[in-house]
Amino acid sequence: VFETGKTRQESAEERAAQAFAQTGRMEMRALLSTGKIAKPTKATGINDLAAVADSIVDDVNAVALTGNGSWIVGYKKADAVAADVTDGEEIAGTGADFGTVEINPSEWGILDSISNQVKKMSPLDYQGQIQASALVALRVKAAEKIVAAIKASGLAVKKTYKIDADYLRSVALGFRAIAGKGNTTLYLAQEDLLTIGKVRGTNEKRALYEISFDAGTTTSGTITEGGLAVRFRVLTKGTQLFGQPGTVDMPMWDNYEIRTDEGGEYFAKNQIGIRGLQTAGADLVAVGGMQIISNGEA
Repeated sequence: VFETGKTRQESAEERAAQAFAQTGRMEMRALLSTGKIAKPTKATGINDLAAVADSIVDDVNAVALTGNGSWIVGYKKADAVAADVTDGEEIAGTGADFGTVEINPSEWGILDSISNQVKKMSPLDYQGQIQASALVALRVKAAEKIVAAIKASGLAVKKTYKIDADYLRSVALGFRAIAGKGNTTLYLAQEDLLTIGKVRGTNEKRALYEISFDAGTTTSGTITEGGLAVRFRVLTKGTQLFGQPGTVDMPMWDNYEIRTDEGGEYFAKNQIGIRGLQTAGADLVAVGGMQIISNGEA
């Protein structure tokens, strides 16, 4: 569809934004968007999130669900053990031992408001400002839920490593990866990253660890020392985890919903209310898949 007197064709995204801007003016309540707070691990075609992962939310095993039932995952507690076989005697080997983790849905929400002046922006900018406010908050809450679940899990392993010249090797070599569960990542606070950057070698004064950031961010990258390289991501203060985030399941029951409201108190204050909701859960589903690290005496 071409606009009169113009040669530019409107994109579907621009038409949707125009419609939302008009709806917001005509009605007291408007649904802005729905989608996934994280790209389902085995799904394709989800393009409503940035291509660059910027949170532990993007690292875990995200699962798109519908309905209200719990998500139950089986995990191996112990491997099968073989034994020597003697003719005429019962085989003494033992089978593997399994357990289950049950993840129940819980609802996360954010209520925010912005000035009605954003309506003076272009429709695309208007939609983006409102959507970003709620979606970022929902993803931050999801990250908090994931970290809390790992810390509370009985399947996580606790380790103690001082941040010194041996720290990186102790962390990386002290972990045994689980086949098929993806790469390892170190999660730590900004303060811990600063401490790592200050560690000096025994016989020279230069920094022992080289820290390189991913393009366009200072919250993820790689720490290298000698021939060892470890991926890292910055989380909140007091958090230090290492392992395979692919061993953490985050089922998402239906899509998130972002809705606006201009009535009542918001109308009186010339504001737009923004409500974001997501029903999801998270937990560690493999023994030793993640380690909780403290920095006291080893």
